[in-house]
Parts: sequence; C-alpha cells; structure tokens
Amino acid sequence: MEIFDSKRLSRRALLRSATVLAGGAALGMRPAHASAGKPKLNPGMGQGRSVAVLGGGMAGLTAGWMLANAGYKVTVFEADSRYGGRSLTVRPSDPGYKRWWLTKYPEGNLFPGMYVSSYKEARGPNANVPQICNFVPTPWYKDGPQVELFLNAGPGRIPSDHKCLLDLCGEIGVALEPYTFQSNYNLLRSEKFNKGEPIAYNQVNYSLRGAIAAKLAEYENITNCDPNTPETSAMAHMLREFGDLSKKCEYDVSARRGFGKLPGGWNDGPPVVKEKIPLDDILKSGFVGGGNPELSPGSFLFNADNILWQNSLMQPIGGMDRIWQRLLVQKVPAASFERFANDIRKQPVPDRDGKIHLGDLVALNFAATGVTMNRDKVQITLNGGRAAYQADFCISTMAPQLLARVLSDQFSKDYKSALNEVRGQDEGEKKKDWVPAIKVGWQAKSRFWEQRNHIYGGISWTDDDIGQIWYPCEDFNAPTGVLTGAYNRGPVAEAFGNMPQADRITHALKGGNNLHPPKDTFSGFEKNVYADRGVTIAWQHMPNQQGGWTPVLGNSKPAVYKKIVEPQSSPADPSKARFFVAGDTYSWLPGWIEGSVTSAYEAVGALVMM
Repeated sequence: MEIFDSKRLSRRALLRSATVLAGGAALGMRPAHASAGKPKLNPGMGQGRSVAVLGGGMAGLTAGWMLANAGYKVTVFEADSRYGGRSLTVRPSDPGYKRWWLTKYPEGNLFPGMYVSSYKEARGPNANVPQICNFVPTPWYKDGPQVELFLNAGPGRIPSDHKCLLDLCGEIGVALEPYTFQSNYNLLRSEKFNKGEPIAYNQVNYSLRGAIAAKLAEYENITNCDPNTPETSAMAHMLREFGDLSKKCEYDVSARRGFGKLPGGWNDGPPVVKEKIPLDDILKSGFVGGGNPELSPGSFLFNADNILWQNSLMQPIGGMDRIWQRLLVQKVPAASFERFANDIRKQPVPDRDGKIHLGDLVALNFAATGVTMNRDKVQITLNGGRAAYQADFCISTMAPQLLARVLSDQFSKDYKSALNEVRGQDEGEKKKDWVPAIKVGWQAKSRFWEQRNHIYGGISWTDDDIGQIWYPCEDFNAPTGVLTGAYNRGPVAEAFGNMPQADRITHALKGGNNLHPPKDTFSGFEKNVYADRGVTIAWQHMPNQQGGWTPVLGNSKPAVYKKIVEPQSSPADPSKARFFVAGDTYSWLPGWIEGSVTSAYEAVGALVMM
C-alpha cells in the first residue's frame, strides 16, 4: 500500500491541495478492501448441535439464520415483545391502514410482531407510557393507494461502503432506493448567523467556495481566469471552476448560490441570483466547526464529506425494518426448531420441502437472566427462572454491561470486568460510553418543504435542541409525508430524554418553527404538521438498551475491546469456546447495521471453527 507523505509537500502545494474542499482528494486510487464477509457454511455441518442466540435484533437474526441453514438447532431469545432491537420502524395504529399494509406486504401476516405501531420507554419521566403512532392514513388521490407512512426511530440509512449489509439485502430480497443525505436546498440555522434566520445550504456553501477560490487566486498572484486565453494556467482553470470565478478571478455573481427569483417564461423577467455571503460571516456563523459528530450535529457545511455520509446512500423501500422482516420469513430446515422448558411458541408446520421460517425460531418476551457453562453445555436461565434452555453454544448480542449482570462466576472476573467497563446510562455520575440519542417523528399535512423550499430529501441542520430535520426520500409530491423532526445525541439528547412527553413535543415544535418559520403566506412548521400526533423516542431509556451507540471501542478502549470480543470457554474445558458475542457494539461500526451483520459473521465463523 502506498503511503502519502505530507512532509514532502511544499507550503504552496499544501495550499493548492486544500482547495479540494470535499475531503475526497483522489491520492489513492485503489478500491477499498471489503471486510472478511459472510463465512461459507456447509448444510448439515451443525447437525446434532444446538445454539442459543440472545437477542432478536439484526445481529441475532443474522446469526440464527446462518446457523439454522447449516444444520444447527437454533433458538433466538428476545427479551422484548418485538423484533429488531434498535432497528425500530413505527407505523400508524389505524386498523384500516394496517390491513392495507398487510395486503402490500402479505408476509407480515406470518408473525404479528412484524407490524409495530407503539412502544414504551422503560426509564425516565415517560417510563411505561405508551408511545402510539397515530399518523393519519392518506391516499395519494381519491380512492387511490395509501401514502406509505413510517418513522425509522432507529437506523435510517445504509452507506455504500456497507457491503455486507447491501449483499444481505440482495440475498434476502430487500428492495432498496437512494437515500439523499445532502440536498443543496437543505437549510442551515444558527443563532450566530443573521439573528437565527435559516438559509439554504447552497447559498452558504458556494459563497464559501467562491471566497476561498478568490483568496487563493490572490495568494498565487493569478489575475487571468479567462478559459479562452492560452496563457491561462491550469491552476487558474481549476480555481475558476471550483469557485465559479469571473475571467478576472473575482467572485461575484454565481447562480450556484440559487435563485431569489426563479427563471420562467418571457413575461417573468430575468432570474435573480441570491446574494453572496461574506467569508467572515460564514466563519462566524456556527456552520463550519462542529466538534465530535458522535456527541453533536457536527459541521453543518461539511457533514456530507464524512465517509459514512457520502453519496450514494441507500434505504430499504418501505422502512428500515424491511431488512429484519425479510430475515424473519427466510426458510430454514424444520429440524432447526427445538422446544425448551415452558416454551409458549406454536409448533411450526413445515412446508412440502421440510422448511419453516426463521421467525419460528424466535421466542419473544424471554429475557436471559442467567448464563452458566460446564464442560459440554451452556445453560440459559430465562425470565428469572420461569424458563430455561441448554445448548452446545451461545451467541449473545446483549449490551456488554447488561451481559455482565447475567453471567455466572464460571466466566472470569477479567471478562466481566471488561464488559462492565462499557458503561451505560444507569451509571449515575460516572463517565458513560453509551451515547444518548433521541428522535421525534411528525406527519405533515402537506409537503411544504418541497413546495416552498425546493427540498427533496436530505437533512436541514440547526443549533436548536432538535439538531436536524430529515426529509423523506420517497413518495415525492405526495399529499403527506413523515419528517424525522429531531435527531440529536450526547448531552442535549440526554436532557431532551429527561423531559416529559409534552415538553419534548413543545421543544421539537419550536425547533421546527425556527427552521421553517411563518413567512409570507406560510403559517409555519407547527401549523403544517399534525402537532398532536408527534412521537418521540429516547434510546437511553428504552428497555434492554443503554443508549444509541458507543464510540468505536477498538479505538477508545482497545484493551477492553480486545477482551470482550474473546470467545469464552468453560474452566472445565478451556480448549473449546462455547460462548461468543455479536452486535454493532462489538464491531468497528457501532450504531450501524453493518456492524451488527459483520459481527454476526465473525461470531458464526468462530463458532463453527469449534
């Protein structure tokens, strides 16, 4: 691999390279190497052996599916009453809408828990208060099909580098469509800029590029940017294109900033270009610097340059839960089903090929409350002793600290101590690793952001508590749509999560009004959403969760990370590991489904080696 040595560059060359503002300077042309990927398992290789999987989220379902098809008997225990873990998508509670949805996605009839319209937080001021999605069913036109309404309350996008997840979607039949991270008409808002008046991204971004290009031209003593003269230098050509400079290398009028008055027919008169924003105003705006993006909304202007947010991103058509829904209906051998003490699942009926569904292997509402190991088996105590299961192997996807609480003394003190080092939101004043994360969902009465702001998808950014607003990247020009009306993390999300529901709604409406204020004939954000039907979620308060995600533990706590991902064996037989972990927290991509999938591949690969 070639190494780029910045010390070899002169100050001038460094300055020139800095003009490639998008952060993607193509100095290395080789494609990225994929992760280890999905292990190849032979059918029947697990015959006669059993696996308990703790957790019915993406990691647990992926692992269970692979192992069942390899001949293992598999039982997936999920403590919650729903599937998916942090991949939660909520839909309208309206019975008519649910019938329509089940007609469109008939496999949803196989397992009632596939359609989610409510949930409860387990801690905080809203503990055990049902959050019910009361979005209003709306047809595209009279007697037409419904506009699909859903809020991705957990993950909401797939980066193009997340190859294992994208391949999995193809394998299990999840249809994808583009997710727009950045639209040039998305809004930026800061109290530091123009008294909090929101402004379109393109007006700020291209004003900045033009100012930088003009500054560099001045620094390089370049005064000729005329593309039609032979003496114009390559540097001048680049600066002209980068900043939309004039022939004299000055920055003034540029349609890249957008139009204050749009072009039209011959009676409309000439278009009017939006004014340029002075460089000093941009630098003082609060749009440029952002700090740690895991704890704040980041840099409004440059967020789209983050490798995880660069175009193109994807999303499942119909909601992120379509991934685990399609996993649930994958066929697995009927022999993979095994009963356990006090099992309440229905006995699955195999089809003609002797197959059942992965969902038949999942036991909802069964929490692991104890895990012990002996020479040959792993014993799982469920629901405080009301049920139990014994397996040859176990894969746990529980959060590290929650896992430590249920492990017996047969697991080493060092291992449990390392798990406890990944601290959650119930640690009082101690420094927490899990990041608080919140979202708010609104149904809009019209797609005012498209009609007024020319925003089609993407994210608007604000220094209000809501952090950002996501606009739907599907069903453009529909009569309604669902907005992610807040998405924030860190201390702001912690404070937001500690508010009663009514206060969360009030704060979110205020943030929406600040990004989309009443103006001219527009009555403002609050008047154009169903303000009494908003839903909120604070992941740090959700049952069986400790927050939205952790930092990359391999970087922040390398010794702890190395320890917690080690396969564990019984003291009676140290040569054979029987206990493994999976889940995004145990990966190099915490908070992303790709981390869940790749960690499941790692756990399965390690298990079959035994």
